[in-house]
Amino acid sequence: MATLFTYMEQTQRFLREQKQGYVNPDNIISYVNRARREVALRTQCIRVLTPSSAQVLSAVMTAQGSGYTNPVVTITPPDFPSGYGPNPSGLQATAQAQLLGGSINAIDITNGGSGYFQPLVTIADTSPGVGSGATANLTVGPINLLNQGQEVYRFSDIDLSGNPGCKSVFYVRSVAIIYANYRYVIPIYAFSEYQAKIRQYPFQYEYVPSFGSFFGQGVGGSLYVYPLPSQTYQMEWDCLCLPSDIDTNQDVEALVDPWTDAVPYFSAHLAMLELQQYNAARMYLDLYEKFALSYSNYTRVGRTVNPYGRY
Repeated sequence: MATLFTYMEQTQRFLREQKQGYVNPDNIISYVNRARREVALRTQCIRVLTPSSAQVLSAVMTAQGSGYTNPVVTITPPDFPSGYGPNPSGLQATAQAQLLGGSINAIDITNGGSGYFQPLVTIADTSPGVGSGATANLTVGPINLLNQGQEVYRFSDIDLSGNPGCKSVFYVRSVAIIYANYRYVIPIYAFSEYQAKIRQYPFQYEYVPSFGSFFGQGVGGSLYVYPLPSQTYQMEWDCLCLPSDIDTNQDVEALVDPWTDAVPYFSAHLAMLELQQYNAARMYLDLYEKFALSYSNYTRVGRTVNPYGRY
């Protein structure tokens, strides 16, 4: 995996600037990060599918109850396993209660598990008939959800915390909604058509969304859905992302090989512009264009859908 040091080292080699006599290293860091964004935009190599389930993060007491001596906290089994490793069938979450004067003061999550969408928690006592009334709600995250009555969902609100090194979403390829144990991708219409033909009733009609449209561009874009959601639904965003800036060697690099090899060519191009070496700047830009295209061609080889001729 590439680091800031390897990017700077290669850029300085291109510039014959190992002694840092002409270009300020801080400027090179800026050029490297601009180059990384350029590569992400050009090659679309940072692709993220947002999760439809997650782990249990915390529990919030809604009633503390009374009379408990030895409380036992039970969380329901995973209700929406993701199919991803290391626990494709989900992992049972566990918790324990904090007892204070016979009441449940708090619940500590000892293992958040995985594969949860809407988990429930029950609190009982090991002694029958002793202790009652304690209830709690569980917080799960991060999951991107459709909320009842909400039509607009901004790209900037997509939770990318589960994807280190990803800063923001600049394009969404598709959006899938999960309803009644079925995952379907909503058709996306041009906003002018969506506005004129689909978005006819602003508030009266709520159901499972069946149509969508994107409004705005880049990180300022947003998704519109219709009908308005009648309840909370899971959704999966197929996103193209921009990387976070790297300022140290410990920062996570979201760009993947082989496209990381194209970064120094574009950063050298920018540095040559600073030095007003326009012929060299053009040469490095041409090299960047060549390698960015070549890496995309190398990694996106055609594939037969079905060798037997059927879907």
